[in-house]
Amino acid sequence: MALPQSEVAGVILAAGFSTRFGAQKLTASLAGRPLALWAIEAALASRLGRVVLVTSPETAQEIAGRFPDLEVVLNHQAEQGQASSLRLGLEALGPKHSHALFLLADQPLLSPALIDSFVAEAEDGRDLAALAGPETFSPPALFARRFWPDLGRLQGDAGGRSIFDQHGDEAVFLPPDFPLAGLDVDTPEQLGRADAVLTRRYSQALELERGDLVSLVGAGGKTSLLEALASEQAADGKAVLATTTTHVFRPSGKVLLEPHDEWLPERVGRLLSPGWCLTVASESTQVEGRAKLKGLTISSVDWLWEVEAAPFILVEADGARRLPIKAPRTHEPVMPMATTVLVGVLGLSGLGMPVNEEHVLGAAEFCAITGAKAGETVTPAHLAALVIHPKGLFRKAPSRTRKVLVLNQVELPGAAQGARQVAELISEQNSSLRVLLTSLHRGECEVLLEGG
Repeated sequence: MALPQSEVAGVILAAGFSTRFGAQKLTASLAGRPLALWAIEAALASRLGRVVLVTSPETAQEIAGRFPDLEVVLNHQAEQGQASSLRLGLEALGPKHSHALFLLADQPLLSPALIDSFVAEAEDGRDLAALAGPETFSPPALFARRFWPDLGRLQGDAGGRSIFDQHGDEAVFLPPDFPLAGLDVDTPEQLGRADAVLTRRYSQALELERGDLVSLVGAGGKTSLLEALASEQAADGKAVLATTTTHVFRPSGKVLLEPHDEWLPERVGRLLSPGWCLTVASESTQVEGRAKLKGLTISSVDWLWEVEAAPFILVEADGARRLPIKAPRTHEPVMPMATTVLVGVLGLSGLGMPVNEEHVLGAAEFCAITGAKAGETVTPAHLAALVIHPKGLFRKAPSRTRKVLVLNQVELPGAAQGARQVAELISEQNSSLRVLLTSLHRGECEVLLEGG
């Protein structure tokens, strides 16, 4: 039997000191609005029957008055740590609520739909839930009333993790609706990543359109870029399908394992919904204690595109062992023929590094393509050659595919200068290639060459 809506209450914690951020982060501008407004609005738009904000007097003055339906509790002893805010929030709820859902005001990418998934768990009788990540869990966190006395006894900066440790067999961990949904803004860099999602910075720079199948190859940021693109599109209300044609560690979010090609469209159609990203793979194995997904065949990905299984399909079509530079080997990349946008990624941390297998995956192929010698320092000329050569970064690209080069890690010292040298060398031989300079770590993106 479903609980009345009012029995599940939300408590937004917003009384921290923003130590790592270096300034008051909750009022910092995010996509043109104060950071804390995003989480508050999501909570108020959800099915939570009541929303309480626990915050400092200073933050309350700037934010709380904007929301007539928001209950505000002032924490005058925030220096005692997060546990003091937990206690104040629970005291404000009183006896009417069966569950408390704790949210963080510095999680601006939370959606009403994700919050509603926690409400649904409470209605189904779950007493303990948190947001699942690829390796651990995080807020939002749901606690039934029977756990409230334990929360009230916490001290300092302790949260509810100890309760999950003690009652892990009762806990459920819910997938985020897209990879960066649970992003907790503790630093200016993380604020930049959130801003990129809300403004669809990378999608616009790549000039993505509905119906695109985007394949990512190379090294130095493919997975991070895929997560950013998936988050941008899903946060904008689009349904996103993500997959790989190689092997990747299991991401956070919904995952469909389906080894039978003929069942894929029906199962994808049943599980994929607007505002969510679904990752599809054929099977999962354990590698060094972590789940690793085996991707789909090229024909399966092409088929999903042909039947229009999703408005956007994102494919990690190359593996790189987390190295900054990769030269494709004979069988690589594993490229879907339906690819409409091919994104080649190079990590600028590889500049100045020696050409060897510790820094360049496929070092022998890199030397053959670029003319470099083993052990020689990687230069902008080498990277430009890797991009331009027919057997280089964009090999196997279907003729009609739009090609975009992403030079990532611009935040590193000297990286911007090296990237501009790479772009200048490329422009002398290939004026049609679009080139982006990015810091996926900080959410930054600049178009160096427009292409055409």
